[in-house]
Amino acid sequence: MPITVNKLRHDTHHFFYKKIGAIFFISIFATFMNILIDMFIKPDMHIVSIMENNKFINASSLLEFIQNMNLNEKHELLKYSILKIMESLISKTTLLGSIIILISVVSEPKKKSIVSSIRTFFLFFPSLFILNFLTTFIIQIGFMLLIIPGILLSIILSLSPIILFFKKNRLLDSIRLSMYISWKYIKIIGPGVLFWMCGKFILTMLLAHFSLINKNVLFLISNISMNILFSILIIYLFRFYMIFLRS
Repeated sequence: MPITVNKLRHDTHHFFYKKIGAIFFISIFATFMNILIDMFIKPDMHIVSIMENNKFINASSLLEFIQNMNLNEKHELLKYSILKIMESLISKTTLLGSIIILISVVSEPKKKSIVSSIRTFFLFFPSLFILNFLTTFIIQIGFMLLIIPGILLSIILSLSPIILFFKKNRLLDSIRLSMYISWKYIKIIGPGVLFWMCGKFILTMLLAHFSLINKNVLFLISNISMNILFSILIIYLFRFYMIFLRS
């Protein structure tokens, strides 16, 4: 079966509208999990205000800021940064794992029970979390070097969570195969990943202009929207891999 962008777009559109309720619920659940974890993080408010106001965007200012900190403030900054990274990874892994399980359940001829699906999710979660940590770390290094390597790494590593689901806990094999397959089909996978990145950028720009809306409400809308957008990308990539396996 030939793999084309138009076919994948049509299949993604069909699946999204067929399961829009479940996808919306998962997106809200991942957002509230993010908020719940955030409630348990108690960082130094001085450091949070500086980070959230983006006063130290460029590297030289940030380094200067850290150098002027005392030991306790550096410890608080490190703790806050680690907790925020963990929060983001847990939220992303929950969303990613849930969408992958949802697609696999719908795609199988024999329907699974809810209990069986939940069990599969919890078995899949630890290895998916580790994979997310590794791929996020690699991609961030790419973005730190230059924008283009970061985008390219985002594309060639995008299939790794889906391959992991089929490969069952073979992390390095998933990364290796994702790089090989994604590079080979970059003209098909690339548009999906770039659409997701552009969508994130546009949403961020649009929501930044809604200054009259309450900050917490804006955070909720932003996270749910981003989660839905990411879900669309996962559907696109999952459908690609299913067709790839049959071809």
